[in-house]
Amino acid sequence: MLERWRSQTNLVSIMLAILLVLSPWMLGFPYETAALNAWASGLVLGLVSVMALLAYSEWEEWVDLGVGLWILASPWVLGFEAGSAASRVHVMAGSVVTVLAAVELWKEHHAGPSAEEHGTTPRNIAAS
Repeated sequence: MLERWRSQTNLVSIMLAILLVLSPWMLGFPYETAALNAWASGLVLGLVSVMALLAYSEWEEWVDLGVGLWILASPWVLGFEAGSAASRVHVMAGSVVTVLAAVELWKEHHAGPSAEEHGTTPRNIAAS
């Protein structure tokens, strides 16, 4: 079940990365800091998420958390125009990526006992 959750969260992160990369054209960001940040952040997020889909490693979630926090904070750190499309896209994408990465890290470190430890796998139930 945790593996399925990881795949789904990484697919959501890939979709948000695509949104970030395309948003300067779709929403008409000026070719300035906001557009460059959207492209760079989207590429990093997309690459890390694709790598996680291919072979999961916990470091990927820590990178996602950091990238998500950067995307979320970048409108204020880089001085985007308040209320602009660039600010809204970055805050929305950064919030989702940050929450997903934090939940995934929490699940990784606070997962309950597996079904195999309880003897409740379908094979064990059928055998009893």
